[in-house]
Amino acid sequence: MLVLRWIDSNAEKALASILLAAIVLLIFGNVFMRYVVNASLSWGEEITLWLFVWFVWLGVSYAFHTGEHVRITVLRDAFNEHTRLCMDLVIALLVLGFLIVLTFECIKLILMPFVASQTSVVLGLPIPILYASAPVGAGLSAIRVIQHIRRTLRLIAAYKA
Repeated sequence: MLVLRWIDSNAEKALASILLAAIVLLIFGNVFMRYVVNASLSWGEEITLWLFVWFVWLGVSYAFHTGEHVRITVLRDAFNEHTRLCMDLVIALLVLGFLIVLTFECIKLILMPFVASQTSVVLGLPIPILYASAPVGAGLSAIRVIQHIRRTLRLIAAYKA
């Protein structure tokens, strides 16, 4: 149970940290190779791009986990606490619906034959690995939104009591 709690609290943060460290090391290595050794890494830029795409999608999920997405709260702040909670719940349900649709549509795209057969230019890696970042990130985000909905429902129930 302790392991699951750690994964719940730190999964996106740990993976994003590893990806960011790898991105920095690859860029540093490529700059070093280009300007010191005078021979750049042909594959460094492609790997960096792939890692960055995965990093962004994990960052989206982490922002849902911490509640740090950008919000416009002018209208929300005009209402009392119970109404705010209800508005948060409705917005979270709409976001959850969007994330679920996005996840399934991305999976359908990845499974299409013309996508499944593509490979990257330099390394020849399967393109579905890159495209899989979207449904993985959206799926993780959906889990975080469900957690937010559960917390909001508890707060609404406590507010009524």
